[in-house]
Amino acid sequence: MNILSIVLIIVALGAWWLGGFYGYKRTLTQKALDFKKRMEHVKEIEEELLDAAKKKADKSLELAEEKAQKIEAQRLEKMEVIQNRLLAREEKMDEKLEKLEQEKVKLSDKQKEMDAIIQEQLHKISDIAKLTKEEAKDQLFSNVEKEYQKDLVLFIDKLKTIKKEEADKEAAIIVAQALPRVAVNSVDEFTTRSIDLPNEDIKGKLIWREGRNIWYFEKMTWVELIVDDTPLTVRVSSFDSEKRYIAGTMLQKLIKDGRINPFYIEKTYNEVVADLQNLLTEKGKEALAMLNIPMMKPELVKMIGQYSLRYSYGQNLWTHSIEVAKISEAIATELGLDPILAKKAGLFHDIGKIIATTGQSHASIGAEVLKKLGMDPVIINAAEAHHYDVPINNPIAWIVAAADAISASRPGARFNTKDLFIEKMWELEKLIYEIPGIDKVHIMQAGREIMVYVNPKEISDIQLEKLLKTIGEKIEEKLDYPGIIRVTGIRETKIIEFLR
Repeated sequence: MNILSIVLIIVALGAWWLGGFYGYKRTLTQKALDFKKRMEHVKEIEEELLDAAKKKADKSLELAEEKAQKIEAQRLEKMEVIQNRLLAREEKMDEKLEKLEQEKVKLSDKQKEMDAIIQEQLHKISDIAKLTKEEAKDQLFSNVEKEYQKDLVLFIDKLKTIKKEEADKEAAIIVAQALPRVAVNSVDEFTTRSIDLPNEDIKGKLIWREGRNIWYFEKMTWVELIVDDTPLTVRVSSFDSEKRYIAGTMLQKLIKDGRINPFYIEKTYNEVVADLQNLLTEKGKEALAMLNIPMMKPELVKMIGQYSLRYSYGQNLWTHSIEVAKISEAIATELGLDPILAKKAGLFHDIGKIIATTGQSHASIGAEVLKKLGMDPVIINAAEAHHYDVPINNPIAWIVAAADAISASRPGARFNTKDLFIEKMWELEKLIYEIPGIDKVHIMQAGREIMVYVNPKEISDIQLEKLLKTIGEKIEEKLDYPGIIRVTGIRETKIIEFLR
């Protein structure tokens, strides 16, 4: 390649480059011009948008002002309507107040007229009945008192019972102070008496041929002689404690002597009966000595001795009477009363039990015996009234009644307290069940609270109240009850449905 060709190539490249540079510059210039035109057009659009937005905002403000003016106008109209209504109501209230004042005046005038008429009628009635107003009032109260006298008496009695129970709590302090000073012995009742034998041969002698000896023994003593397989023991059985004592003592003497036949049985019986009289006198003297009471009439001393052969509900009468005497003395001392008189009253309060037969009141019989023996009236009243058969008229008789209850309620003193309680509760339950409409009866707190469930189909709510009053009347009429009894009536309806 020669230089000319190279130069031509270089010139051609230069020319091509210059042409391309010129074209590129021209293109850039055209784009700049186009962009400038566009920018001018954008400014025009922005000004148009701003003008449009301004016009729209002005129009919105105008509409808002118009709407606010309308709302304000409506509010003013409503306020005016409400104000008009309030004014109308106020006018009506004023009219009603005026009418009420007028009615009040009319009522006042009518009240005065009625008062005048009533006074006139009262004067006429007073003239007719020849009674003043106060006299008529007193007569009315008197009639009401007569009509409801029974209810008033029952209410007063119940109130007294409540107050008595409150007083019993206070008296418990005195009783508590007295009890530690009293010596108490525990006794049991035996309907049988066991006699020990030296050997088993004695049983054969007691029975003898065809039971001759045992038959004669039972005929003389009026007891049953039990001879069984119990080793070295026979038993004498009888409810009569005196006969049981005589038979037991006889049997001991016959066994010790060894000669057992009808002749010696009768002989021994007579000896024991004779010795028994002396024993009773000695037991009476022993009781007087224990209580530090001066000697008394022989018949009284013997009666006191007879206590030792008597039992009451399993409690030995001799021991019980001594307990009551000691308790009475202690309580009387605490209360500042005559302790000697209280002690004697306690000792003789059950004297009728050694004389009374079945169905007789030992309290009244004891009082008759003490009257014949010339005892103090306080002692007589204590014996006659300690079971409240007659009114108590002195404090010592109250003390004896309390002491008797304390001794009898000592745990273990009596064996059939539970049976008696169950019997009383059964009687109470049976009495309530006799009333129609009762389904269930629950007796609680030793009879002081009773719950009665009634049949809701037979007894209504109103009838239930009447039924409870009927129960109270029956209990008061037929049973003795301790203090206040709370009776609760329950009437309920149960509906059971099974869903599948």
